[in-house]
Amino acid sequence: MGVNAQLWHAAAGIAATAVSFAAIGCSSPASGPSAPSAPPAVPAAVKSLHLVGPPNSYIVVGDTAQFAAMANRTDGTTTDVTSQAVWTTSDPTIFSVAAGGKVTAVRVGSADIRATWEGFTDKDYTTAQPFLTFTLYGAVTEAPPDFAPIAGARVSITPAGAAADLATDGSGNFSFPPLKGGPYTVTVRRDGFVAQTRSVTLTRDTRADFPLQPVPPPGATARCKDRTWSFTTDRSAACARNGGVAYFVCPGPLCQS
Repeated sequence: MGVNAQLWHAAAGIAATAVSFAAIGCSSPASGPSAPSAPPAVPAAVKSLHLVGPPNSYIVVGDTAQFAAMANRTDGTTTDVTSQAVWTTSDPTIFSVAAGGKVTAVRVGSADIRATWEGFTDKDYTTAQPFLTFTLYGAVTEAPPDFAPIAGARVSITPAGAAADLATDGSGNFSFPPLKGGPYTVTVRRDGFVAQTRSVTLTRDTRADFPLQPVPPPGATARCKDRTWSFTTDRSAACARNGGVAYFVCPGPLCQS
């Protein structure tokens, strides 16, 4: 058989095979239908609305405070709806209320601030305080059994910008310049001592003293009244021969915080 004849027979065989496959329906499988996507989760029903106002529910005249409205759901979760809520006040001559929960004290007095959302309402009885200034002062000393003043301790106050940080004088005293009434956080630090932080709300001139504890040596469990340290983990034995316990080291095995 010649070469051309061989090629013709090979082509005929391939064609016959293709026809037989087509006849028995042999073809690429078609993609099946995609699985339906899960429906979006439906949030739990709302059971109440909770309004969150400024600390102590007061605003100094001329200041603006940010209120928040939180929707409490039946599954225990909350949703912030501050921007969707409708904000009003019972006395617009005392407070100016803007969208998004921004409330400005206009004059001295008290009134309700209300938030309403989806038929739920909550309110906060808020007071507009006069613009007053107060003095915050005090002393930083070593904690008992030592009472020595600590000079050069750094006294910081927040919110930031309320006043510059101070350093205690040779007698351990400090005094901030006049501060607007309201809540502040005061932190005192000194090398070799455990830093101490305290919240102070100024409604009048206020004294705040800070007794700092020295940093305990490793393993110490108590400070004794004779200024030594105890290292026992037996509470009854701590400082038994050293005049008794001035305080237990916290955190520590004998700490009772």
